[in-house]
This record gives sequence, C-alpha cells and structure tokens, in this order.
Amino acid sequence: MPSTRIDAPSRAQNAPASLTDSAHNANSPTPRAHKTGFGRRISSIAIAASVAASTLVAAPAILQTSSAAAVEVSGAADKTTPVNTSGATAAATSATATQVKKTKKKASVKLKFSKKIWTKGTKPGKLTVNVKADGKAATGKIRVFSGKKRLKTLTLKNGKASYTFSKKLTAKRHTLTVKYIPSGASKKVAKTTAVKSAIRVKQSKSQKIVAEAKKHVGVRYRSGGSSPKSGFDCSGFTTYVYKKAVGKNLPRTSSAQRTAGKKISKKNAQPGDIVWTPGHVAIYLGNDKIIDAPRPGKTIQVRKMYQKNPTFIRL
Repeated sequence: MPSTRIDAPSRAQNAPASLTDSAHNANSPTPRAHKTGFGRRISSIAIAASVAASTLVAAPAILQTSSAAAVEVSGAADKTTPVNTSGATAAATSATATQVKKTKKKASVKLKFSKKIWTKGTKPGKLTVNVKADGKAATGKIRVFSGKKRLKTLTLKNGKASYTFSKKLTAKRHTLTVKYIPSGASKKVAKTTAVKSAIRVKQSKSQKIVAEAKKHVGVRYRSGGSSPKSGFDCSGFTTYVYKKAVGKNLPRTSSAQRTAGKKISKKNAQPGDIVWTPGHVAIYLGNDKIIDAPRPGKTIQVRKMYQKNPTFIRL
C-alpha cells in the first residue's frame, strides 16, 4: 500500500525537519495508524514541536523588546540625573546684585556758612559743602537750589566745594536744597543725598523805601491825597511810603518834612532820602533821579531830578 503522510497543524510548519521525518517514518507501515492511539501520540508530539519552534522564533523579538525598554528606562534615568545649576547661579547673582544695591547709603553732607543773613548790596555769604561717602572723601556734583531755582552746580574736589552767593539774590528768606549726586567710586557706595537749610537776604532801610515807592508808579496825582486808592499829592506820597516801608511817621506837609530829619549834602545823599524844594518833596533814587507825585493831571513817576540846589534830608 502507498504510505500515508501525516500533516501537522500549521503551527508546526516551522518545526525541525528531523522531527517531521520521524513522525512520517513511524506512521508509514499502515494508514490506520492515523486513527490509532499511537497516531494520536505522534500528532501531539508534532504539535508540541511546532509550539517549541514558535517560541524559539519569538524569543529574540521578546529579548529585543525587553532590551529596548531597559535602554529607554536607562536613558530616562540618565536624562534626569544631571542637576541644572544655571538657575541657582542666576538666582545667586541676582541676590548678590540686590545686596549690593541695598548696601548703598546716604552720603554725609555737611554745610558751613560764612553767614546766613546779610543785607542786599553788601558782601554776600559763602557756602562750603563737605561730603563723605562710606567714610571717604566723596566724588561727584553738588547742586544748590533756592526753592525750585538752581543757583549753582559745583564739582567736588577732595570731597569739598564752595559757593559765594550772588549779590543779585532777591531780598527775602531763601529755602535752600543742597543735593549731592555721586559719581566714580562714590557711586558704588552712596546714593543721591539732599539736605536743606535757609539763608536770608535783607533789604536796607533805603532799599525798602525805594522798593515801596516804585510799587505806586502810575497812581494819579490828587491834591490832599494820601493813599493808592484815592491818589497822592507830593507830601501825601512821601508820608505813605515811609510809614509803609520802615514804619516812620512823617509830618503831613512838605514844609514840615524839611525839618523832620538830618540835612546832608548831595555828595552824601543815598537812595531813599527826601529831596526838598520850596513847596515840593520827592524821594531820591540815586544817579540824579527821583520819584514823586508831580502835579495835577500827572501820575507817580520816576524822572530825572530837575531841582537846582535842593535840600537832602535823611530820616
């Protein structure tokens, strides 16, 4: 009879040839062996061989997958292991910079005045500024203000600067602000520092009289008048000005004012003195000028002195 070949299930197709051949040879004597117990055992063997072969084929793929997973885990571990210190370094630098800023302090600014009160037109006072930053002579600029008006900008030399006030400074009380602006090495340890003080420029008696008299330029002449509202005559004008400026009471008539003070020469006459001529009085401004209430139809005005040989009177 022709030999009958037993085909293993498809899962055993990759089994080794020796196992398949053995199964074929064992079954070759009779075709009935396929249905006998012996035949069934042969089929089981073939199936087991096929499963084993499949396992051997799949094993490398499993090993490869496991290795890839291990490498991936290892790579992740490697990526997280290094410590990023750049952020900490930046934070430390920022903290240091902040600390340096916080260590800046106000400089020591000391003011010294030769005098703080003087009369306008006389020798003015002198300011000396001494500045130290972190205990050392400071470098930088000094700005001197009267109110909001800048009077002078000075450069420190060995931590010092001096300023003589102008003779033209307005006669009044001046609130001073002396501001130090650091530069160079001092800028690293000191910040802008301002200190306040005050000086007073006084008006002399004659300056007060002249200033008050000029306020009324343009007021009309009025016979018997003695106020800005009603108008002035000549003696009414001088009386009002002296009372307002220096608190001095003058006689009301021009003739009486001639004997109210001390007579002086024209050479020694000063602004604010009374200029008397028969029937008229005026206030001397200096440089051959007067201010007066001239006559009806005129107003208070500054004009050149027209009198010849007038009498000067100082009160």
